[in-house]
Amino acid sequence: MGKKTKVYFATDLHGSSKCFRKFVNAGTAYGVDVLVLGGDIAGKALQTIVRGSDGRFRCSFIGTSYDVEDGPELEALEKLIADHGYYPYRAEAGELDARKADGSLDALFVSLMHARLNEWLNLADERLRPTGKRLYFMLGNDDPAELRSLLDDAPWGVHDEGRVVMIDDDHEMISLGYSNITPWHSHREMTEEGLAGAIADMAARLQAPERSIVNVHVPPFGSGLDEAPVLDANLNVQTSVGQVKFAPVGSTAVRDALLTIQPLLGLHGHIHESGGIRRLGRTIAINPGSDYGTGVLNGAIMTLERDKVAAHQLVRG
Repeated sequence: MGKKTKVYFATDLHGSSKCFRKFVNAGTAYGVDVLVLGGDIAGKALQTIVRGSDGRFRCSFIGTSYDVEDGPELEALEKLIADHGYYPYRAEAGELDARKADGSLDALFVSLMHARLNEWLNLADERLRPTGKRLYFMLGNDDPAELRSLLDDAPWGVHDEGRVVMIDDDHEMISLGYSNITPWHSHREMTEEGLAGAIADMAARLQAPERSIVNVHVPPFGSGLDEAPVLDANLNVQTSVGQVKFAPVGSTAVRDALLTIQPLLGLHGHIHESGGIRRLGRTIAINPGSDYGTGVLNGAIMTLERDKVAAHQLVRG
């Protein structure tokens, strides 16, 4: 029997510390050799916890009001917020409005992203280095470019975007975290022509494309891995007879690339509602989906033999 490599893939953690802890523990829990973290690792919102004149800290978070004292109560609240993907920030009364006025709010937000990601990378080093389990990661479309240097300098793991990396002796992987153009004008988007060119440049450097993995954040158009709610011009979700309307929003360039390269695997994310597994020709394309806001980690486990995917499944934990 030939050598097998077991790979775990998850994506779209969006700042959830609980999901990241589960991700680094997945190596042991599932007995995998390689962990791949797709894009969109940063959270989307800051949550202030305001200190009152009495020294207590107060906030309203996900429909619940909190009034806690400094110490273990405050630390537990901050952990709860971080586990949901938000960035807790201890603020003085009126501080957030002052930061909005003087233009320093965005810099604060990025600094909190930077600190969270630095904690994650140190945790990955602590948990994975002793086991020797390989780790690959990249930014997604929602992640600001200021975070790239942290991935480049990570103590454990490989920043794989734009590169051809060997995940074992037989399988190469190419990675791209940009998306096609979205209504949200996120940090890292490309035209379809730009995506096609970026993927083609990496694919041209593959030694064995038929045994490769194409790890591209945005899923292929019309694959069933890219169904998202339909929005109107004001970004309101559209419904029909009381049901949310869905439509494909993936990338035609990614679809064309998978059909041309025909790698063993396509690894995708971006569209949280469209978890699933589909075939495009001989390629198995996977989007695990994302439930980061609940602290549930969606992932996929793939067992690779030299010339085939011997097994694959979606997992939740």
